[in-house]
Amino acid sequence: MANILARRLAPTLVAASALFLSACGTFFYSKVSIGLDKSRYLRGEEIVVTIDGITARMANDKAILATYAAGAGHGSRLDYVYLHAGDGPPSGADAAVHRAGKVTLPTPSRIGAYELRFYSKTPPGDDTLVARLPFTVDGNVDVSLILDKAAYARGEEIIATLDGVTPRMHEDGAFLAIYPAGGIHESGYFYPSRAVAGDNRVEFSTPPETGAYELRFYRKAAANEDNLAASVPFPVDGDVRVTMKLDKKVYAQDEKIAVKLTGITDRMSKDGAFLIIYEEKGGHSDNFAPVFRPAAGDGTAELRAPDESGNYEVRLYRKSSPRNGSTLAATLPFTVKRTAQRR
Repeated sequence: MANILARRLAPTLVAASALFLSACGTFFYSKVSIGLDKSRYLRGEEIVVTIDGITARMANDKAILATYAAGAGHGSRLDYVYLHAGDGPPSGADAAVHRAGKVTLPTPSRIGAYELRFYSKTPPGDDTLVARLPFTVDGNVDVSLILDKAAYARGEEIIATLDGVTPRMHEDGAFLAIYPAGGIHESGYFYPSRAVAGDNRVEFSTPPETGAYELRFYRKAAANEDNLAASVPFPVDGDVRVTMKLDKKVYAQDEKIAVKLTGITDRMSKDGAFLIIYEEKGGHSDNFAPVFRPAAGDGTAELRAPDESGNYEVRLYRKSSPRNGSTLAATLPFTVKRTAQRR
């Protein structure tokens, strides 16, 4: 059976020197060698483990490399990778996995004292513990999160600049999201956006409701206090000023309606802002005509009056969804008069 690397957290594989701990408590030398690239890490960095001399028997027994809180029980591992027996002949990188390699693991989410442990087989236990290497996580990788302004109106664009994202953070699913101020980590957020390694410029819509918010950056995919790396508060305290004017107030059935618009923002255009005709004071879902999507800036939209006479209104929604009072930007009433019946 060929030996292949089964990865839980997408590691990559290099080499160092370890002792075996026998069941009777004595040490003896083995060709297995294990080492860490350093002894102190920051949250958001990558732990690089060098490993050499893994035997085919260890691979068949699912030898495991794992991080633990210092002194934790064998069953309390955090992140891990292991070797196991696979089908087919070894090829490429997998051919050398049992001999030498470099494994990468994420740093634990909490600051504290930890251990890297190597067990010669699964399940981990006292009789299979080969090496125990201590390390600490005692700080955070510096990241910078800046907004383009301190306050926003509904319909504006929020531009966030995020610097210092490490490749490990990206691999761990780091992301940005907008939360109501003080909101719980696990739910209730708007517009999550995956962060890339390096520097990020991310554009967001403003939330649909006015109020106090915060933009948060989490260094891992799990949204919790341990993974929260940066947070910037901001309010949404008004609406972008948009004006809408009809060419007249009374129309014939199926007559063209010219709507002059000013102040449509780029963000509104990206969010699918649209014009639509409703019966006067009708519900948000009861539309009567096709929608018109205006471009950013100022311009004139053309709609058609309904076929039935009555009282109507043209509405401008600043987003395609949700269609409700929070996204309604402007309303203008008009009347459709019955025309003489054609012969």
